[in-house]
Amino acid sequence: MKTFILKNWNKLLLSMFTIIAVICAITFTIDANAKKLIDDSFSQAIIVFGSAKALNAVISLAQGTEISLPFFVVAIGEVLDPINDLVEQFSLVMLASMTSLGIQKIFLNFVTNDIYNYILLVGVIILNIWLFKRFRKDDKLREIFFKIVFILLFLRFAIPMISYVNDISYNYFVKPQYNIENLNESIVKVKEDVSKVNEATLNEKKESSFFDKIVEKFDSEYYTKKVDDYSKAVDNSSEYIIDLIIVFIFQTILLPILFLFVLYWFIKSIFNMKRA
Repeated sequence: MKTFILKNWNKLLLSMFTIIAVICAITFTIDANAKKLIDDSFSQAIIVFGSAKALNAVISLAQGTEISLPFFVVAIGEVLDPINDLVEQFSLVMLASMTSLGIQKIFLNFVTNDIYNYILLVGVIILNIWLFKRFRKDDKLREIFFKIVFILLFLRFAIPMISYVNDISYNYFVKPQYNIENLNESIVKVKEDVSKVNEATLNEKKESSFFDKIVEKFDSEYYTKKVDDYSKAVDNSSEYIIDLIIVFIFQTILLPILFLFVLYWFIKSIFNMKRA
């Protein structure tokens, strides 16, 4: 027995590792937590995306406001053009982020599915039998089978771990400087401020008498004040939006790309391994 253990210690170690791994895959609770983390991230992304679209809507309304001075017409909303362009670009980033989170959720559902676990279980059982029982001219097939099983094991644990890596990196490294909840509240505040200016402008137009409207035609200070009101309403909004772009690109695009690189490196290393 001692001789057998000493002679096959590497095979026994590999057998123990694969058995423990497949037991964890079937019984471990990391899957439920990983799914919850992705669901929370997706819900958060939807909320931020909704805030961005709401801001885009009120800015578009403001851009329809025009002032008429003698000899020329100026759109008050033109001062909001840069912000509106940035919000539209941010909307594209959020769309890409939600797509990335949706794909992650699909992959997570795939590797945590019972069918995948059963395939993995059968593969590990066959692998352990094949470790100690050899067949004639089985070298090539055995090597390919072992590599496929190890890739399945890697995917089974690596994909759920993406959620944990995202959560840990956000809470410990990103959140202190780029807090999504606070940034989203700031965006909502900007939207409300622009809405108030829009509402005030519309009410003034409705309540103005014919004589007041004639006077306004030549009152440049009135329009200067309106431009200032809009400028103050969107003050710092560019900073909030850029901060959100940084967070979501890092969490939902950069980290998944890094994972794909690690996955590519792992698979390439597995298939380039020499037979033991």
